[in-house]
Amino acid sequence: MPRITIEELLRLSPRILGTIRWKRSIGSPRGPFCAAFDIRVEEHTATEYRDVGGGHYAPEPGTGIWKTVPEGLTCRAIDEVGSDPFVSFQVAGLHLNAPLDGCYRVTPRLKGPWHPAGKLASLSYRSIEPISASVALKKERPVQSVSFEVIRRSVLTGRRLD
Repeated sequence: MPRITIEELLRLSPRILGTIRWKRSIGSPRGPFCAAFDIRVEEHTATEYRDVGGGHYAPEPGTGIWKTVPEGLTCRAIDEVGSDPFVSFQVAGLHLNAPLDGCYRVTPRLKGPWHPAGKLASLSYRSIEPISASVALKKERPVQSVSFEVIRRSVLTGRRLD
């Protein structure tokens, strides 16, 4: 995988870089790896406040809300011999978040069938950890990264099986 220098990274427009990894022992998607995931990206707009008198402030209606980022996501599958497979993705076309509570949230979900693997396949299910990740894109850190992992959990206890 090509490496990027710090200087090159700082010249990039605001974006989120991410990975979703899984161990070969839990199986693999039945189709293209990127098609096995639905990656939802949302922006939390900054909350604006208005003076309501008496030294009190209230949130301005329509601010401080979550909205889906409609475009800008690209994905590619990495399946190198001798290592566990993963997908890498990036979300471009973003902007710096406004203070205090502006941020982006990335939530991947499994979609589509997977090939079963191992003796425990019928007694387990796959899930993604963490459920989501939030990042704030600031002038000093316009590029942020997030990492997820597909894991196997017991249908009986819900505990992670590794």
